[in-house]
Amino acid sequence: MTVTVTVTVTVTVTVTVTVTGTGTGTGMGTGTGLDAHGRRRYTSGMLTLVTGGTGLVGNGIARRLAADGHAVRALVRDRDRAAPLLPEAELVVGDVTDPASLAAAMAGVGRVYHAAGMPEQWQRDEGVFDRVNHLGTANVLAAAKAAGVARVIYTSTMDVFAAPRGGTLVETNLDPAPKHTAYERSKQAADRAVAAAVADGQDVVSVNPSAVYGPGPVHVALNGFFIRLLTGKVPLLPPGGMSVVYIDGVVAAHLAAAERGVRGERYLVSDGYATNRELATEAVTAAGRGKVPRAAPAWLLRGLAGVSAPLARLFRFTPLIAPGQLTFVLWQARVDSTKAQAALGFEPTPLDTGVALTIRFLREQGLVP
Repeated sequence: MTVTVTVTVTVTVTVTVTVTGTGTGTGMGTGTGLDAHGRRRYTSGMLTLVTGGTGLVGNGIARRLAADGHAVRALVRDRDRAAPLLPEAELVVGDVTDPASLAAAMAGVGRVYHAAGMPEQWQRDEGVFDRVNHLGTANVLAAAKAAGVARVIYTSTMDVFAAPRGGTLVETNLDPAPKHTAYERSKQAADRAVAAAVADGQDVVSVNPSAVYGPGPVHVALNGFFIRLLTGKVPLLPPGGMSVVYIDGVVAAHLAAAERGVRGERYLVSDGYATNRELATEAVTAAGRGKVPRAAPAWLLRGLAGVSAPLARLFRFTPLIAPGQLTFVLWQARVDSTKAQAALGFEPTPLDTGVALTIRFLREQGLVP
Protein backbone atom coordinates (compact mmCIF):
# COMPACT_ATOMS: atom_id res chain seq x y z
CA MET A 1 0.00 0.00 0.00
CA THR A 2 5.69 3.22 -2.90
CA VAL A 3 11.37 13.70 -0.80
CA THR A 4 13.48 16.37 -0.88
CA VAL A 5 10.66 17.81 1.06
CA THR A 6 8.32 14.83 1.21
CA VAL A 7 7.29 11.88 3.15
CA THR A 8 6.10 9.04 0.95
CA VAL A 9 3.34 6.81 2.25
CA THR A 10 1.53 3.73 2.01
CA VAL A 11 2.27 1.07 0.52
CA THR A 12 0.72 -1.85 -0.64
CA VAL A 13 2.28 -5.23 -1.44
CA THR A 14 1.44 -8.74 -2.51
CA VAL A 15 2.16 -11.96 -0.82
CA THR A 16 1.72 -15.72 -1.07
CA VAL A 17 1.58 -17.96 1.89
CA THR A 18 1.35 -21.68 2.57
CA VAL A 19 -1.13 -23.11 4.97
CA THR A 20 -3.37 -26.08 5.38
CA GLY A 21 -6.93 -26.62 4.36
CA THR A 22 -9.88 -28.47 2.94
CA GLY A 23 -11.00 -29.20 -0.53
CA THR A 24 -10.41 -31.34 -3.55
CA GLY A 25 -7.91 -30.49 -6.22
CA THR A 26 -6.75 -27.35 -4.38
CA GLY A 27 -3.40 -28.53 -3.09
CA MET A 28 -4.78 -28.80 0.47
CA GLY A 29 -4.96 -31.58 2.94
CA THR A 30 -8.06 -32.37 4.91
CA GLY A 31 -9.46 -29.56 7.05
CA THR A 32 -12.52 -28.43 8.90
CA GLY A 33 -13.70 -25.68 6.52
CA LEU A 34 -15.54 -22.73 8.04
CA ASP A 35 -16.41 -22.74 11.72
CA ALA A 36 -19.61 -21.29 13.17
CA HIS A 37 -18.14 -17.77 13.04
CA GLY A 38 -17.05 -17.95 9.39
CA ARG A 39 -13.40 -18.61 10.27
CA ARG A 40 -11.39 -20.95 8.07
CA ARG A 41 -9.63 -23.87 9.78
CA TYR A 42 -7.05 -26.10 8.12
CA THR A 43 -4.64 -28.89 8.83
CA SER A 44 -1.28 -28.99 7.09
CA GLY A 45 -0.07 -29.52 3.55
CA MET A 46 -1.43 -26.47 1.74
CA LEU A 47 0.40 -24.73 -1.08
CA THR A 48 0.16 -20.95 -0.73
CA LEU A 49 0.56 -18.30 -3.41
CA VAL A 50 1.90 -14.85 -2.60
CA THR A 51 1.62 -11.90 -4.98
CA GLY A 52 3.89 -8.90 -4.47
CA GLY A 53 6.61 -11.11 -3.06
CA THR A 54 9.36 -8.68 -3.99
CA GLY A 55 7.65 -5.85 -2.11
CA LEU A 56 7.83 -4.99 1.57
CA VAL A 57 4.67 -6.73 2.81
CA GLY A 58 4.61 -9.61 0.35
CA ASN A 59 8.26 -10.46 0.89
CA GLY A 60 7.76 -10.43 4.63
CA ILE A 61 4.82 -12.81 4.34
CA ALA A 62 6.55 -15.20 1.96
CA ARG A 63 9.70 -15.39 4.10
CA ARG A 64 7.73 -15.91 7.31
CA LEU A 65 5.67 -18.70 5.73
CA ALA A 66 8.76 -20.43 4.41
CA ALA A 67 10.49 -20.09 7.79
CA ASP A 68 7.47 -21.73 9.41
CA GLY A 69 7.79 -24.69 7.06
CA HIS A 70 5.02 -23.86 4.57
CA ALA A 71 5.20 -24.48 0.83
CA VAL A 72 5.26 -21.06 -0.85
CA ARG A 73 4.78 -20.10 -4.46
CA ALA A 74 5.34 -16.51 -5.57
CA LEU A 75 3.97 -14.73 -8.62
CA VAL A 76 6.84 -12.66 -10.05
CA ARG A 77 7.37 -10.57 -13.14
CA ASP A 78 11.15 -11.09 -13.32
CA ARG A 79 12.48 -14.45 -12.17
CA ASP A 80 16.13 -13.37 -12.04
CA ARG A 81 15.37 -10.30 -9.92
CA ALA A 82 13.05 -12.20 -7.62
CA ALA A 83 15.21 -15.28 -7.00
CA PRO A 84 17.60 -13.70 -4.45
CA LEU A 85 14.66 -12.11 -2.61
CA LEU A 86 12.59 -15.30 -2.41
CA PRO A 87 15.11 -18.13 -2.00
CA GLU A 88 12.62 -20.54 -0.42
CA ALA A 89 9.72 -19.98 -2.82
CA GLU A 90 8.69 -21.62 -6.06
CA LEU A 91 8.66 -18.80 -8.62
CA VAL A 92 5.99 -18.54 -11.31
CA VAL A 93 6.28 -15.76 -13.88
CA GLY A 94 3.14 -13.69 -14.33
CA ASP A 95 1.53 -10.33 -13.72
CA VAL A 96 -1.67 -9.38 -11.94
CA THR A 97 -2.54 -7.17 -14.92
CA ASP A 98 -2.37 -10.19 -17.26
CA PRO A 99 -5.27 -12.56 -16.45
CA ALA A 100 -3.95 -15.28 -18.75
CA SER A 101 -0.74 -15.53 -16.72
CA LEU A 102 -2.51 -16.26 -13.44
CA ALA A 103 -3.92 -19.74 -14.11
CA ALA A 104 -0.54 -21.48 -13.81
CA ALA A 105 0.24 -19.62 -10.60
CA MET A 106 -3.08 -20.68 -9.05
CA ALA A 107 -2.84 -24.38 -9.97
CA GLY A 108 -2.96 -26.54 -6.84
CA VAL A 109 -3.07 -23.54 -4.49
CA GLY A 110 -5.14 -23.52 -1.31
CA ARG A 111 -4.61 -19.92 -0.24
CA VAL A 112 -3.57 -16.68 -1.88
CA TYR A 113 -2.01 -13.69 -0.15
CA HIS A 114 -2.63 -10.85 -2.57
CA ALA A 115 -0.14 -8.16 -1.53
CA ALA A 116 0.84 -6.88 -4.98
CA GLY A 117 0.05 -3.25 -5.65
CA MET A 118 1.25 0.17 -6.69
CA PRO A 119 1.79 2.37 -3.59
CA GLU A 120 1.09 6.09 -3.35
CA GLN A 121 3.83 7.84 -5.30
CA TRP A 122 4.36 10.04 -8.31
CA GLN A 123 3.32 8.46 -11.60
CA ARG A 124 3.18 10.36 -14.86
CA ASP A 125 0.45 7.97 -16.02
CA GLU A 126 -2.02 7.84 -13.14
CA GLY A 127 -3.94 5.08 -14.90
CA VAL A 128 -1.33 2.61 -13.64
CA PHE A 129 -2.91 2.74 -10.18
CA ASP A 130 -6.25 1.49 -11.46
CA ARG A 131 -4.68 -1.13 -13.71
CA VAL A 132 -2.57 -2.62 -10.92
CA ASN A 133 -4.53 -2.00 -7.73
CA HIS A 134 -8.12 -2.30 -8.92
CA LEU A 135 -8.11 -4.42 -12.07
CA GLY A 136 -5.16 -6.48 -10.82
CA THR A 137 -7.11 -7.36 -7.70
CA ALA A 138 -10.19 -8.26 -9.74
CA ASN A 139 -8.01 -10.51 -11.93
CA VAL A 140 -6.51 -12.27 -8.91
CA LEU A 141 -9.94 -12.84 -7.36
CA ALA A 142 -11.34 -14.25 -10.61
CA ALA A 143 -8.37 -16.56 -11.12
CA ALA A 144 -8.55 -17.75 -7.50
CA LYS A 145 -12.24 -18.52 -7.85
CA ALA A 146 -11.71 -20.42 -11.11
CA ALA A 147 -8.93 -22.47 -9.49
CA GLY A 148 -11.01 -23.35 -6.42
CA VAL A 149 -8.75 -21.46 -3.98
CA ALA A 150 -10.23 -21.73 -0.50
CA ARG A 151 -9.31 -18.28 0.85
CA VAL A 152 -7.75 -15.02 -0.37
CA ILE A 153 -6.08 -12.65 2.10
CA TYR A 154 -6.00 -9.21 0.54
CA THR A 155 -3.59 -6.40 1.51
CA SER A 156 -5.77 -3.29 1.44
CA THR A 157 -5.08 0.08 3.10
CA MET A 158 -6.33 2.47 5.75
CA ASP A 159 -7.15 4.88 2.91
CA VAL A 160 -10.48 3.22 2.06
CA PHE A 161 -12.02 4.48 5.31
CA ALA A 162 -13.41 7.90 6.13
CA ALA A 163 -12.45 10.33 8.87
CA PRO A 164 -12.11 14.10 9.10
CA ARG A 165 -8.65 15.62 9.33
CA GLY A 166 -7.09 14.38 12.55
CA GLY A 167 -10.00 11.94 13.06
CA THR A 168 -10.01 8.22 13.79
CA LEU A 169 -10.50 5.43 11.26
CA VAL A 170 -12.61 2.38 12.12
CA GLU A 171 -13.68 -0.59 10.00
CA THR A 172 -17.36 0.32 10.06
CA ASN A 173 -16.86 3.66 8.29
CA LEU A 174 -15.92 3.09 4.66
CA ASP A 175 -15.65 6.27 2.63
CA PRO A 176 -18.45 6.26 0.01
CA ALA A 177 -17.07 9.32 -1.79
CA PRO A 178 -14.21 9.19 -4.31
CA LYS A 179 -10.97 10.18 -2.59
CA HIS A 180 -8.49 12.85 -3.65
CA THR A 181 -5.81 10.80 -5.40
CA ALA A 182 -5.68 8.18 -8.15
CA TYR A 183 -4.01 5.79 -5.72
CA GLU A 184 -6.76 6.12 -3.12
CA ARG A 185 -9.53 5.78 -5.69
CA SER A 186 -7.89 2.64 -7.10
CA LYS A 187 -7.83 1.07 -3.63
CA GLN A 188 -11.46 2.04 -3.07
CA ALA A 189 -12.35 0.32 -6.34
CA ALA A 190 -10.35 -2.75 -5.32
CA ASP A 191 -12.22 -2.84 -2.00
CA ARG A 192 -15.51 -2.82 -3.90
CA ALA A 193 -14.25 -5.69 -6.08
CA VAL A 194 -13.46 -7.67 -2.93
CA ALA A 195 -16.92 -6.93 -1.50
CA ALA A 196 -18.56 -8.08 -4.74
CA ALA A 197 -16.54 -11.32 -4.68
CA VAL A 198 -17.58 -11.98 -1.09
CA ALA A 199 -21.22 -11.32 -1.97
CA ASP A 200 -20.82 -13.87 -4.75
CA GLY A 201 -19.68 -16.50 -2.26
CA GLN A 202 -15.89 -16.15 -2.36
CA ASP A 203 -13.87 -16.34 0.87
CA VAL A 204 -11.81 -13.15 1.12
CA VAL A 205 -10.41 -11.38 4.20
CA SER A 206 -8.84 -7.90 4.06
CA VAL A 207 -5.98 -6.52 6.14
CA ASN A 208 -5.81 -2.69 6.10
CA PRO A 209 -2.38 -1.43 7.22
CA SER A 210 -1.40 2.15 7.88
CA ALA A 211 1.98 3.35 6.49
CA VAL A 212 4.25 0.30 6.60
CA TYR A 213 7.99 0.47 7.30
CA GLY A 214 10.80 -1.86 8.33
CA PRO A 215 13.40 -4.26 6.91
CA GLY A 216 12.62 -5.45 3.41
CA PRO A 217 13.74 -5.43 -0.23
CA VAL A 218 12.21 -2.08 -1.24
CA HIS A 219 13.03 1.39 0.03
CA VAL A 220 10.04 3.57 -0.71
CA ALA A 221 7.62 5.26 1.67
CA LEU A 222 8.98 5.63 5.22
CA ASN A 223 12.08 3.55 4.51
CA GLY A 224 12.90 5.94 1.70
CA PHE A 225 12.28 8.92 3.96
CA PHE A 226 14.72 7.57 6.57
CA ILE A 227 17.37 7.04 3.89
CA ARG A 228 16.99 10.55 2.50
CA LEU A 229 16.92 12.06 5.97
CA LEU A 230 20.11 10.36 7.12
CA THR A 231 21.95 11.13 3.88
CA GLY A 232 21.18 14.83 4.13
CA LYS A 233 18.54 15.02 1.39
CA VAL A 234 15.62 16.33 3.45
CA PRO A 235 16.20 20.06 3.95
CA LEU A 236 12.68 20.67 5.28
CA LEU A 237 10.11 18.42 6.92
CA PRO A 238 6.54 18.30 5.70
CA PRO A 239 3.99 19.30 8.33
CA GLY A 240 1.54 16.79 9.73
CA GLY A 241 2.17 13.10 10.24
CA MET A 242 0.68 9.67 9.76
CA SER A 243 -0.31 6.41 11.38
CA VAL A 244 2.49 3.87 10.98
CA VAL A 245 2.99 0.14 11.45
CA TYR A 246 6.15 -1.97 11.62
CA ILE A 247 6.44 -4.79 9.08
CA ASP A 248 6.54 -7.68 11.57
CA GLY A 249 3.13 -6.75 12.94
CA VAL A 250 1.69 -6.46 9.43
CA VAL A 251 2.97 -9.91 8.49
CA ALA A 252 1.64 -11.47 11.68
CA ALA A 253 -1.76 -9.87 11.09
CA HIS A 254 -1.95 -11.39 7.60
CA LEU A 255 -1.11 -14.87 8.85
CA ALA A 256 -3.62 -14.54 11.66
CA ALA A 257 -6.26 -13.29 9.22
CA ALA A 258 -5.70 -16.42 7.15
CA GLU A 259 -6.40 -18.62 10.15
CA ARG A 260 -8.80 -16.61 12.30
CA GLY A 261 -10.17 -13.84 10.13
CA VAL A 262 -13.86 -13.83 9.32
CA ARG A 263 -14.90 -14.04 5.68
CA GLY A 264 -15.66 -10.60 4.27
CA GLU A 265 -14.21 -8.68 7.24
CA ARG A 266 -11.63 -5.88 7.18
CA TYR A 267 -8.94 -5.48 9.87
CA LEU A 268 -7.10 -2.18 10.42
CA VAL A 269 -3.55 -2.55 11.75
CA SER A 270 -1.40 0.30 13.06
CA ASP A 271 1.11 0.89 15.83
CA GLY A 272 -0.08 4.45 16.35
CA TYR A 273 0.20 7.99 15.03
CA ALA A 274 3.47 9.93 14.73
CA THR A 275 4.20 13.41 13.48
CA ASN A 276 6.83 13.79 10.80
CA ARG A 277 9.03 15.50 13.38
CA GLU A 278 8.68 12.52 15.72
CA LEU A 279 9.58 10.13 12.91
CA ALA A 280 12.65 12.19 12.03
CA THR A 281 13.69 12.48 15.68
CA GLU A 282 13.48 8.72 16.22
CA ALA A 283 15.53 8.08 13.07
CA VAL A 284 18.25 10.56 14.04
CA THR A 285 18.36 9.15 17.56
CA ALA A 286 18.60 5.56 16.34
CA ALA A 287 21.34 6.46 13.86
CA GLY A 288 23.30 8.54 16.37
CA ARG A 289 23.93 11.15 13.70
CA GLY A 290 22.27 13.82 11.60
CA LYS A 291 19.80 16.48 12.62
CA VAL A 292 16.06 17.01 12.48
CA PRO A 293 15.22 19.56 9.76
CA ARG A 294 12.86 22.46 10.28
CA ALA A 295 9.23 22.02 9.22
CA ALA A 296 8.03 23.62 6.00
CA PRO A 297 4.71 25.48 6.11
CA ALA A 298 1.77 23.71 4.50
CA TRP A 299 1.10 26.63 2.14
CA LEU A 300 4.61 26.35 0.70
CA LEU A 301 4.28 22.62 -0.01
CA ARG A 302 0.81 23.05 -1.49
CA GLY A 303 2.27 25.62 -3.85
CA LEU A 304 5.18 23.35 -4.78
CA ALA A 305 2.86 20.40 -5.39
CA GLY A 306 0.44 22.45 -7.43
CA VAL A 307 3.15 23.92 -9.66
CA SER A 308 5.55 21.00 -9.98
CA ALA A 309 3.03 18.20 -10.67
CA PRO A 310 1.80 19.42 -14.09
CA LEU A 311 5.33 20.43 -15.08
CA ALA A 312 6.65 16.99 -14.05
CA ARG A 313 4.01 15.34 -16.22
CA LEU A 314 4.97 17.52 -19.17
CA PHE A 315 8.77 17.37 -18.83
CA ARG A 316 9.05 13.87 -17.34
CA PHE A 317 10.71 14.51 -13.98
CA THR A 318 9.77 13.56 -10.43
CA PRO A 319 8.26 16.49 -8.53
CA LEU A 320 9.65 17.58 -5.18
CA ILE A 321 6.42 16.47 -3.55
CA ALA A 322 3.53 14.61 -5.12
CA PRO A 323 0.05 15.97 -4.35
CA GLY A 324 -1.09 12.57 -3.07
CA GLN A 325 1.76 12.34 -0.58
CA LEU A 326 1.04 15.81 0.73
CA THR A 327 -2.67 15.03 1.04
CA PHE A 328 -1.86 11.98 3.14
CA VAL A 329 0.45 13.66 5.66
CA LEU A 330 -1.93 16.60 6.07
CA TRP A 331 -4.87 14.23 6.67
CA GLN A 332 -3.28 13.16 9.98
CA ALA A 333 -5.75 10.32 10.45
CA ARG A 334 -5.47 8.04 13.46
CA VAL A 335 -6.16 4.31 13.16
CA ASP A 336 -8.11 2.30 15.71
CA SER A 337 -6.67 -1.26 15.69
CA THR A 338 -8.87 -2.55 18.50
CA LYS A 339 -10.62 -5.05 16.22
CA ALA A 340 -7.36 -6.56 14.93
CA GLN A 341 -5.92 -6.74 18.43
CA ALA A 342 -8.96 -8.63 19.71
CA ALA A 343 -9.63 -10.89 16.72
CA LEU A 344 -6.14 -11.47 15.30
CA GLY A 345 -3.92 -10.94 18.33
CA PHE A 346 -2.23 -7.99 16.63
CA GLU A 347 0.43 -6.41 18.88
CA PRO A 348 1.62 -2.86 18.09
CA THR A 349 5.38 -2.29 17.94
CA PRO A 350 6.70 0.73 19.90
CA LEU A 351 7.90 3.44 17.52
CA ASP A 352 11.40 3.66 18.96
CA THR A 353 11.84 -0.11 18.66
CA GLY A 354 10.61 -0.30 15.07
CA VAL A 355 12.65 2.67 13.89
CA ALA A 356 15.82 1.41 15.60
CA LEU A 357 15.47 -2.00 13.92
CA THR A 358 14.85 -0.34 10.57
CA ILE A 359 17.85 1.98 10.82
CA ARG A 360 20.08 -0.94 11.81
CA PHE A 361 18.88 -2.88 8.77
CA LEU A 362 19.41 0.09 6.43
CA ARG A 363 22.92 0.54 7.82
CA GLU A 364 23.72 -3.14 7.31
CA GLN A 365 22.61 -2.72 3.70
CA GLY A 366 24.95 0.25 3.27
CA LEU A 367 22.06 2.62 2.62
CA VAL A 368 22.69 4.99 5.52
CA PRO A 369 25.96 5.98 7.24
